[in-house]
Amino acid sequence: MKLPKLQPMHLIRRAAKPLHHLLGAMLFSFSIPALAGSSLPDFQANISDMLSIRAEAYQFAELHQIIGSSATPKLNRQQSEQLRNIIQRYMSSRARLMPEVERVSPCFSLIAPIRLNIQKPSDTGLPELCTASKGRMWSPSLNPYDAAGKQLIGEIARGLAAALVLMDSYQIAIEPYAQNAELRYLMNYDMQNKVQIDQLIHQYRSADVHSQLLLATDLIDQYFKIQREGGSTPDALEQYLYTLSQSTVWYVNQRKNTWTNPLQVTQFVLEDFNQQKKVALNTLSFGLSFGFGQMVGLVQTRSGKLRQLDKSELAQLESEMKPLDILLEKTPFRLTDKMIPGYYGHMAVWLGSEAELKEIGAWETIPSQWQEQVRKGKRIVEALRSGVTLSTLDHFMNIDDLLVLRDQRPLNPEYLRNAALTAVQQLGKEYDFNFDVMTHERIVCSELAYVVFPDIDWPLAQTLGRYTISPDNVAQLAVGESPVFSPVIMYRDGKREADQLQEKLQALIARN
Repeated sequence: MKLPKLQPMHLIRRAAKPLHHLLGAMLFSFSIPALAGSSLPDFQANISDMLSIRAEAYQFAELHQIIGSSATPKLNRQQSEQLRNIIQRYMSSRARLMPEVERVSPCFSLIAPIRLNIQKPSDTGLPELCTASKGRMWSPSLNPYDAAGKQLIGEIARGLAAALVLMDSYQIAIEPYAQNAELRYLMNYDMQNKVQIDQLIHQYRSADVHSQLLLATDLIDQYFKIQREGGSTPDALEQYLYTLSQSTVWYVNQRKNTWTNPLQVTQFVLEDFNQQKKVALNTLSFGLSFGFGQMVGLVQTRSGKLRQLDKSELAQLESEMKPLDILLEKTPFRLTDKMIPGYYGHMAVWLGSEAELKEIGAWETIPSQWQEQVRKGKRIVEALRSGVTLSTLDHFMNIDDLLVLRDQRPLNPEYLRNAALTAVQQLGKEYDFNFDVMTHERIVCSELAYVVFPDIDWPLAQTLGRYTISPDNVAQLAVGESPVFSPVIMYRDGKREADQLQEKLQALIARN
């Protein structure tokens, strides 16, 4: 298996300075010894706390017209104390997350960063080798498939998630005040903090820090790409951490702009404040705010009611499916489901069996790695937060509700073939946390229908200047006077509905 290349290192090294001269309070600091990580519940609580505080800070700045203004705001004593309290809580929350970053930051020395290598065992002594990276001139090797590599990948993913949340949080919670000279002075000299605001500004704008973030995100992206291409499904913790990183504005903008030079990233954070306000609003609107941190990923309160279907019931259900059927599901026990607009929370496409794909003339064109997965029973194309992958029906059925829609137009074999191959072409792509149907390299779950059936005029919603499509938007084309799709299978609250599927679907999506 061939690994994708990292960003060109000559561009990064050209801008790099010796990191041991950076301030001790920097995001990636070598002068502070690595500390033990918190428990996962504590980590999630710390993330959630930071997200809540940064939302509060931004709302305060907006309420008092601080954003983008050089004028000193007129605050009464109570308001001034409120601001001081917000900033102090921000600094305390940051201090609780910093050890997560400091434990793994040495692995991303700009001179000799750690590398993925599945051809040899992980170098012995990891992560201690990283900790001693100050004078290291060679790159340690990490194999994600051995025990040492797997453990360190998990630690790096956790540290990176914390780092990216902190970078976003600075932009939302601190930058509006740092732009104002008087408030910046007060935050530096009128608050008893070990780390001053000017140090945070230096950190946020540091090309060295940006370079390390690029290296760390590259490594984690490579790991998940290997997982996707190998047909492996990340565990719940891996998906949670990767989702957390991918949901940050920093991650989205790194990948959307494909920056290879850290100075380009630095330029982004120095742009006019209208752009920064747009980024902050974007983050607050799309999830990682108002305590949503505990809701990211696969956090769930129970298993799905359809999880208990026995093998004979699953086999019967699978026999009723046809290639390019659209699957919609609802998981009210997953907290993320509550953040998706409408009734249904996820969508996937049924690819079909080897025999069915041969019948429509698509099988021979499908890459062998995906043929092998289909033969193993993986026949559902779905965009998870870890990327677009093939799943089994058994894995998919950890849900309460299932709706299967079928195109009722007369379709010729060539159309079916092209649609099936288009679905396969999405495999391996990253999840689109920007929720934009116009993007091609990343894809959100309901966008699968948009790309697989390109001739259909799908109902789209415009949010924050971009067009999105939700699972309910897909379901809308199965109701009304001239439906394109027909509901052919429906499970509601764990039980199968026998008749009047269209009427029942209409009622479900109409009240949401």
